[in-house]
Amino acid sequence: MLNPKISIESLQNPRIKSLVKLRKSSERMARKETLIEGCREVERAIMGDYPIHEFYICSSQLNPTTSSLISIYADQHEISIYECTEAVFKKITYRETSDGIIARAPIPQRTLAKIKLSNHPLLLIAEGIEKPGNIGTLLRTADAAGVNAVILINSKTDISNPNVIRASIGTLFLLPVIECTPDECFSWLEKNHIRSVGLTPEAKHLYTDIDYTQPTALMVGSEDKGITAICKKRLVNEVSIPMKGHNDSLNVSSAAAIALFECIRQRANI
Repeated sequence: MLNPKISIESLQNPRIKSLVKLRKSSERMARKETLIEGCREVERAIMGDYPIHEFYICSSQLNPTTSSLISIYADQHEISIYECTEAVFKKITYRETSDGIIARAPIPQRTLAKIKLSNHPLLLIAEGIEKPGNIGTLLRTADAAGVNAVILINSKTDISNPNVIRASIGTLFLLPVIECTPDECFSWLEKNHIRSVGLTPEAKHLYTDIDYTQPTALMVGSEDKGITAICKKRLVNEVSIPMKGHNDSLNVSSAAAIALFECIRQRANI
């Protein structure tokens, strides 16, 4: 058994100061670490066998089930659990409700070469996404659709952002998420004979006109500019979602959901 929980009562404790610094993207990038807050998020990191460096808890806020789970994990992996007072825990939380649990962990770093493709690959590519909430929602949508991986091109926010982790409800630790350049992405798709299909408002073909039963990578663009001209040049197909009202486009995660579930519908019998 690992040593008992280590108590932290001082707001000036060096470990607490170190955790607070991880709120900044530059600090996360320099240290290649992030914070995982919340029971579901931490539990999913554990479920995905994701490495965790240490836990910080506030027992008065933590539910018994999660408490037992992290105790077992800490013993098995020989990592520490730090028991914080409510005042100390409040200082290190990024959001209003953290369920009494925060884990310090390395930033996810995956590569295209490590993607395990199914017999009928389906991937989601997102270019230039700026809002952490949209990235998180895209990850949840992609997971629901059963994609093999999500590829982020020229993302405007880092995936270690606690708001990405929160919005994805920890899906970030269960689904392969890869950051790369446009050239790396399209070269890899071509090498693996995966057709790229981009959602663009001006496309003449509707998203329902395409055969998604073959290996497919569905691509969505940034919230304000959509897919860039550089990426459009390398797309195999462009499709659009018909808009019957006053707006000419949908939220990026909504658009991705509509197209991905059309893929699921077509693939029902393969």
